[in-house]
Parts: sequence; C-alpha cells; structure tokens
Amino acid sequence: MRDWWRLLTHISRLTLREGRRSAVILALLIVGEAGVIAAMGLSQRKLVDDSAGGAAGGVAAAVVLGAMAYATSSVTGRVRGNLLLYLVGRVRGRLSEQIQRLVSSIPTITHLEHAPYIDRWNRIFNSSQALSAMPWSALDSVVAVLGLAVTVGLLASISPALSLLAVLGVPLLLANRRADRLLRDSRDANTELLRHEERLHALCVEPEPAKEVMLADGGAALDRRARDLWETAAVRETSARLRGAAWQSTAWILYAAGFAGAMIVVAGLIRDGRTTVGAAVLVVSLATQLQSQLRVVLQSLTTAAEAGQAVSHYWWLRRYPAGSSGLAPPPVLAGGITLSGVRFRYPGASSDTLHDVHLELPAGKTVAIVGANGAGKSTLIKLLTGLYEPSAGSLTVDGTPLASLSAVGWNARLSGVHQDFARLRLRLRETVGIGNVRYIRAKPVIEAAIARAGAPAFDGLESQLGAPFGGVEPSLGQWQRLALARSLMRETPLCVVLDEPTAALDPLAEHELFQLFVAQAHSARRAGAVTVLVSHRFTTVRMADHIVVLDDGRVREQGSHEELMAAAGAYAELYRLQERAYR
Repeated sequence: MRDWWRLLTHISRLTLREGRRSAVILALLIVGEAGVIAAMGLSQRKLVDDSAGGAAGGVAAAVVLGAMAYATSSVTGRVRGNLLLYLVGRVRGRLSEQIQRLVSSIPTITHLEHAPYIDRWNRIFNSSQALSAMPWSALDSVVAVLGLAVTVGLLASISPALSLLAVLGVPLLLANRRADRLLRDSRDANTELLRHEERLHALCVEPEPAKEVMLADGGAALDRRARDLWETAAVRETSARLRGAAWQSTAWILYAAGFAGAMIVVAGLIRDGRTTVGAAVLVVSLATQLQSQLRVVLQSLTTAAEAGQAVSHYWWLRRYPAGSSGLAPPPVLAGGITLSGVRFRYPGASSDTLHDVHLELPAGKTVAIVGANGAGKSTLIKLLTGLYEPSAGSLTVDGTPLASLSAVGWNARLSGVHQDFARLRLRLRETVGIGNVRYIRAKPVIEAAIARAGAPAFDGLESQLGAPFGGVEPSLGQWQRLALARSLMRETPLCVVLDEPTAALDPLAEHELFQLFVAQAHSARRAGAVTVLVSHRFTTVRMADHIVVLDDGRVREQGSHEELMAAAGAYAELYRLQERAYR
C-alpha cells in the first residue's frame, strides 16, 4: 500500500507539472459533482411538494434550481472529459518516457533477455494509461464516496430504513474486486503469449527474418501459430470477463431487489401520511443517483486496480540497479583484468554456461578466445563488458571488483564490436557518431572513423540508411564495417572487444581488416588497454599475444600460438584443419 501511495504522489506531481491550471480546474469540477447531484434531487422533491401545495414561488425556485443543476452537470461533464483526456495524455507521454529511460539505463541486459523480467516492464507500458489516470481515479473514488454519504443522508431523512440501500453496495464492491482479480490474473498470464504472438507476426514483415520465412514458405504456418496464441489469450481473458460479469450481475440483482424494497417502504409511508409524494420522487431520484454513484465508485476502483497491478512492477523497475554509482575506472590499466573462479548461469537455466574460469588478461596485451559454437565465448565477452554479472567468482580490474566500478563509467571506457552488431537505420553521421555522442556532429572525426574501418560513405554523412525509411540498405558486410567505424569513435578505451569482427566479410576484406585490427591493438596497447578477440578464423587469432581455448564453458588450453601448436592439443588440431581448408 505504501508503494501505491508513493506512485500516486509521483503521478500527481507529474500531472501538476504538465498542466497545473487544468489540473486544479478539473479537481474542482470533480469535487463539485457531489453538490450538483444533491441539488438535482432536492429540486425534484421541492417541485412535487410545492406543486401539490400550490406554492407558485416554490415551484419556480425548484425549476430554476433543477435547471441550473442539470445545465451545470451537462456543461461541466464535457469540460471535465476534455480536460481529463488532455492531462492523462500529457502525463502518459511523460511517464512512458521515464519508463523507457529506466529500462534503457540499466547497464546489464538480463532484464531484456529473461522472459519474466520482460513481462514485468512490458506490463508497465501496457498499464501506462491507468497509471497516468491514478490521481483522477482516486479523486473520483473519494468524491463518489462523499456523494454516497450525501445521498444516504437524504434517504435517511425520509426513513432510516432507506439508508440500508447503501449496504447493498458492499456486495457490489466485493463482486467488483473479484472481477478485477480475475481479469488481472488473466492479463498477467497472457503477457508472454501476446508478446510471442507479436514476435511471430513481426517475423513475417521485418526485412531480415522475412527473407527466410518467404524462402521456406513458412508464413502461413507462423500466422497459424500466432493466431492460435492470440485465440488462447482471447479465450482466457473472455472467460475471466464472463466470470467477473456473473459475480457483478448477481450483486446488481441484489441491489435491484433492495430498490424494490425501498419503494415498498416509501409507499407505506405515503399511505400512512408520514411523508409526501415529493419524498417518493426524491427516493426514486436518489436511488437512481445512488446506482450511478456506485457505478462511478466501482469504475474508479477498477481503474485504480488496473494501475495497482503495475505498481509492484513499476517500483521493481525503479529499484533495479541503474549502475550510475560506484568507483571511477582507472585512467590507464596497470595490471589488467582478472577472472577468478567465475561461473555464470542464465536466469531460468538448469546448468552453468561458464564453469570455474580463471584467466589473466594483462594490460596492453591482445587475448584471443577460440572454441566451438556454444563454448561460452560471447558470454565471457558480455561478462567483461558488464552486460552480465557473474553468478559466482570475481572479475577485477586492476584489483578492483568490476561490480564496485560505476557501470556507466566502465561502459564509457569500452570499445569494440559484438557478434550481433546493431544495424542502426539512421543517418550515416548518426549511425557512426552514436559510438561517441560527444562527436556526433564532428564531421572530421566521423569521416576519419569511416575511412579507418573501410566503411562505405554512400552520398555523405547525411545519407539515410535503411530501405524502410527511403534510404540505401547496406549489405551485411557494410553494416559490420559501420559497426567497426562506430567502435573507433571511442577515445582511450581500457578494453577493446572484437566478437567475431569479420564473420560477415569475405577473405579479402578480412585480410584488409586484419591490418586495421593490428593497428587498433597496437594503439590500445600503448594506452594500456586489453584487447579481446573472438574469432573462428585462425589467421586473425594467431596475431594475439595470448590465446584461450574454451570448451563447454571451461578453459581447456591457453598460451601463445607457438606454445599451443607445440602442445598439439585442441587448438593445434583446429588450426591445421582450417589451414588445410584454405589451401
């Protein structure tokens, strides 16, 4: 409950920042509704009683009061609706921006890969409308409760027994809570299904996967699978809604029976001369208003409950380590990077991907990591770059645990290319310049990085990349060169990682880039940086000062090229196989 109040306070402040005057006006309109409802009911009673008594002045006053109340209700209802749309829309945009910043500021990527975590922040985005409306649903509930108190008071003034109509709101409240819980559970259960369904359809329309889907003629099969997932989710939510509706219908039937009982009580009072016909009209009006007020309360509670579903997810995201605190990385590496007994297991996995890894990566040296597919090479790279945290063991930088360093600061001192490099369909200047945003408008710096990487210049730095945006679509090899150019934008990195940097290139292009890697490694060595190279191509690997052979997540061999060849182990066997293949 404390988290709910904290989030309500946060959203309220956002609302006031986005439109203080509009928020104040809307709050006054909502609060004034309780008085308008009471005025309409009292005017109807006065109109009937004064008509029966022949009091023309009273009739006129009742008509004026009722007309003013009705006109006020109609006009303020429209103004209220427009203001609510405006404020909630503004706050939703700001809140979505904040959520996106929180998601993107987390230095590790577990929350982007682990399904339960993805479902949690995805649920926040899906509930952004309800979250943005929290202050108004809460105020609606308070005002509706106050209106209920006024209505019950007026009913009790006719007969205390009539106030029992309000008691029938309890079953409505319980039924509504039950319906909300059923719907919430179904939506939480559907989050992964709908995410899977959306991704299957995306495979058919996004350029890269669509080529294979079309070649294999698998579009129809993927569509059927996606449709099955959608129907499963729809059936689950529909079932929850129907069961909730059954509970609510039963509660409303009880209320209708209570209303009928109230009318019998009023009829008896009129027969006994203990009240007037105007009181009967007031009871009918108030009972109708009571029904409307109960609906408003229930609707407000439903909106609040929908927001409440995301409250725990929201604060989970806010409390997720952001990585901005910690020690600053050293300006230059003196000793290097050390891994001691490092193990890593992916969330939800049944076994470790890396087992008891002990490695010394000396400052100013180039270390190559080789091994079969699935040996754990890319996982090790992501541990070095801080994208993953070890499940056990320690990873230190010049003797300081990497976990103690500022993740933002460490990230700023990294450079390189990952195996699954990004294809940023922006302008060429932005695609390369984002490697160091400080120089994103520095034309000479960006052009120099493009030239060093041998990347295409196309029609200049303002060239739009990506066919979907009306630009040129680079080939896979060109995208990889652009990724290399982006990595060259970093100044004085402490660690340079090259994860399969030539995988998309032909042998001639690989040889050209090999010269670039040599130059980059020498430059990094002078700055005391560690260069880590992952490659299946041993013509590139043999340039390294130290070579590590991974097998099933374990270090099987390590040493220089000459030492490993002399040892005649797994490395020597793989090297000779590839050497014969290239002859």
